[in-house]
Amino acid sequence: MRTLKSLFTPITVSLAFLLAQPVAIAKPPAHNGPLHIRPILKQLDLTDAQRQDIRLLIKQNRATKDTYQPDQESTRESIRNLIQNDVWAQGDISSAIQAEQHLQNQLRWLDIKTQQQIWLTLNDAQKEKFLAELDAEQEEKGHGPKPQQSNSRDKSNPMMSVAQRQAEHFAALNLTEEQQTLFTTQRSAEKADKEANKSAREAFRAQLISIVTSESLSETSWTALQAKTEALRFEHALTRAKNQHTFWNALTSEQQSTLQEMMESRQKRESKKRNSFGRADR
Repeated sequence: MRTLKSLFTPITVSLAFLLAQPVAIAKPPAHNGPLHIRPILKQLDLTDAQRQDIRLLIKQNRATKDTYQPDQESTRESIRNLIQNDVWAQGDISSAIQAEQHLQNQLRWLDIKTQQQIWLTLNDAQKEKFLAELDAEQEEKGHGPKPQQSNSRDKSNPMMSVAQRQAEHFAALNLTEEQQTLFTTQRSAEKADKEANKSAREAFRAQLISIVTSESLSETSWTALQAKTEALRFEHALTRAKNQHTFWNALTSEQQSTLQEMMESRQKRESKKRNSFGRADR
């Protein structure tokens, strides 16, 4: 249902997507992930009036968040330039990451307010099903990783697995064995860190659900929740940026140019998606 597009598209920051991402963002998903309620809304048998109200809330949310776009682009560019520098300037990148986190906190609060307003449009039966679907989603995630997809690309299915995209990027950059090892080692460390923080993610999510599904929204509760994870989020972001800096400087100048072209191409596609948001929901 096109009218119920993803409400709040998070910015991907995983090191696994370094080859395809235009920037390094300071918000690790381990502690600041949003609630993805689009699939749940599809299950609620919304009335036409509810759909109209939700579309309006989404439109207002997007319009407000668009005013932050210049600041987002500026902070992302700052972090990217620092990562692509020959010298690791920890003081400068620390400041840039802190600015990015502050901005992301504001954007996340806008999303929470919109999600809570959507929650208030639901009747009691829909709210009950909404919570049940959230619980089912969490339980499904707790069953472990999904089966590994085949590395052979099915042309009938335009969606590629992470492994397929990674293989294509490796081929495009013509990475040496040493470079590939560096990348996969960094990726493995990030996966291990994510697993180690699984309980913290679950606790964060439970508290976030409590905030979003409250009848009276409390910014104080959200601020307190953010404060609990602020230092660890910063630490993760700094480590990620350092890894990306190391990987970037392990590339030859020709590989860096190729990677830069790949990132700019992706940035244009993402910009096109953002600009088509409003038209798709009309």
